[in-house]
Amino acid sequence: MNEPIQIDDEFRSLIPPLTPDEYKQLEANCRKDGILDSLKVWHGVLIDGHNRHKIAEEWDLNYRTEEMDFPNRQAAIRWIILNQFGRRNLSAYDRSVLALKLKPVIADQAKKNSLSNLKQSDDQKSDTRGRTNEQLAKVAGVSRDTIHKVETIEKEASPEIKEAVRSGEISINNGYQQVMREKTPPAPKPADQAYEAKQRHKEYEQKKSEGVVNIQDARQDKEDQKLMARELYKDLLSITTKAHWIGALNTAADFDALVSVIPPEKVDGMLDRIQKMMIVLEKLKGVLNESKIRR
Repeated sequence: MNEPIQIDDEFRSLIPPLTPDEYKQLEANCRKDGILDSLKVWHGVLIDGHNRHKIAEEWDLNYRTEEMDFPNRQAAIRWIILNQFGRRNLSAYDRSVLALKLKPVIADQAKKNSLSNLKQSDDQKSDTRGRTNEQLAKVAGVSRDTIHKVETIEKEASPEIKEAVRSGEISINNGYQQVMREKTPPAPKPADQAYEAKQRHKEYEQKKSEGVVNIQDARQDKEDQKLMARELYKDLLSITTKAHWIGALNTAADFDALVSVIPPEKVDGMLDRIQKMMIVLEKLKGVLNESKIRR
């Protein structure tokens, strides 16, 4: 008859769950060969073999228990976690998550090793945290940076991101970057000064038509028109310096071939845009000629 075993929820939560396929395989092996390895207990509390215990209870299988000796609960927790690394083929993410469960144990030990944590400077406390992460990284077989990223994902990522990283759909770094993007509020869009100038100019024209403008309004409108002119200059400069325009002028004979490639439904739209562009270019031509005369 099997000995009664107590289940501790914290101890059980320290062990990464098996995948459905892994559990089915273990279940099949146990039903075929029996529970071969002993279940480890500490003061009657199960610390290793939770899946085998569940299978034994479900299929009425016999099992043996082995009493383990630990000085305290933290030592038992440390053993449970370290024991998993040698028994499971875990990914870097799962190893890091498992190692992070040791953080309270290691941090508590670091406090005990200090004469008084309250007397530590902020730099010393930061160094202690850094050494803790270094120990966790060694346990998991990853870098300290990876430990930091996995901890951030576990604390702050959505369930969807966690699952994507755990399954290998995205990398640890990719998951971390997504979390950081979600944490960082988008930078405010810079004010569109040209748009604001146009809006003020419209308001000025409206006030002018109503006869309610003052000197301050007029001065502001003068500045706004200068700003609008500078923006227009940038646009026109862009139009008249495009490389493809120069290339088209140098290969004008190729234009004859356009008739065969321009879709018929596009012709009217192109003609309309060209007509409007010609009006703009004619005005620009006049402004430039006037500028030459004034010089």
